[in-house]
Amino acid sequence: MQSQPSLQRYTASAPENILLVDDSPANLRLLSQILGEHGYGVRAVTSGPRALASVELTPPDLILLDIRMPEMDGFEVCQQLKANPRTADVPILFISALDDIQDKMRAFSTGGVDYITKPFQLEEVIARVETHLALRRLQRNLQDANQRMERELALAAQGQASFMPRILPDVPGWQLSVTLIPARTTSGDFYDVVLLPTGRLAILIADVVDKGVGAALYMAMSCALLRAYTGEHPNNPELACQAVNERLIEYATADQFVTVFLGILDPQSGTLVYSNAGHNPPILLRPNEPDRTQLLRNTGLPLGVSEEGVWSSKSVQLAPGDVLVLYTDGVTDAESADGDFYDLSRLVETVSQNTRGAAAELRDAILDDVHNFTRGAAQSDDMAVMVLARQ
Repeated sequence: MQSQPSLQRYTASAPENILLVDDSPANLRLLSQILGEHGYGVRAVTSGPRALASVELTPPDLILLDIRMPEMDGFEVCQQLKANPRTADVPILFISALDDIQDKMRAFSTGGVDYITKPFQLEEVIARVETHLALRRLQRNLQDANQRMERELALAAQGQASFMPRILPDVPGWQLSVTLIPARTTSGDFYDVVLLPTGRLAILIADVVDKGVGAALYMAMSCALLRAYTGEHPNNPELACQAVNERLIEYATADQFVTVFLGILDPQSGTLVYSNAGHNPPILLRPNEPDRTQLLRNTGLPLGVSEEGVWSSKSVQLAPGDVLVLYTDGVTDAESADGDFYDLSRLVETVSQNTRGAAAELRDAILDDVHNFTRGAAQSDDMAVMVLARQ
């Protein structure tokens, strides 16, 4: 073996801890000396069982592990370390006189990250230790960053939830139920239900293009603007859409927009005045009419697309027994494991077959049918379903 190398190392705020496992006292003394002189904390044990007992007390930052040892060889030690959640992420470097390719392959297959052949060069040992500890530091930094991001996203999700009503207004003669299922921690879909001072009920469902934090921020701004301008134009949803569009064009980036269905319901007469800004057409089911199904299609562009956009409003009459289903494209675009889409026709059929119960029961029937259709495929988009029924 060569003499001690003069290598510089990164100095951490606390010494990183290395566990040496080798049944040769001479090897342990040499490695302990050289690693200690390079600023590492070193623990040395002469058997596999002692190594397993040591890591239970304090998991090390890195393990140098011999293979040929009495009682328990290095392969078995490595397997048990990787099976233990406390030590599964600790990098293990094998140091062994075995130089057969099969031994090396077995070392990597059991969870080792590197393999050094005896007799070893001290420069090589230090260099590989440095490399894997640096990777370990990067891994921990990434884990810490991911945890911080998860906490921040959780806070963002709580903020988003605060924009939507936790308790829906109780309107005599009407049933209302809504569910939003985000595909991620935050959502680009949102809804709102507001009892206006005029006694009318504003119902809103919307979907921000894109996903992630940017969509979440755009959702918060859109939701606040829509509530504010709906209050200013309680009888004219098209004017509310126009005002919100102007603010979004002024403040938001050009590659973001939101589809919106905004309806103003007169609970006494059953008249619903609405504007559909590029949103999926709500389904109006009239069980007592020959033409049972009506789609409330677009009356203008999505909001935030063009400063020259124009919106109009339309009105429909909801008679006793009529049901209105609002939804986002996460429902109709839900994809099965075979690559098929749930689509609008299946949604209409599901609504038609489940109108005898309460609004909440219809909502659940829709979501259950989507779940059965996807058969466990990962949810790729947010889903929101709102059901308004006149008793």
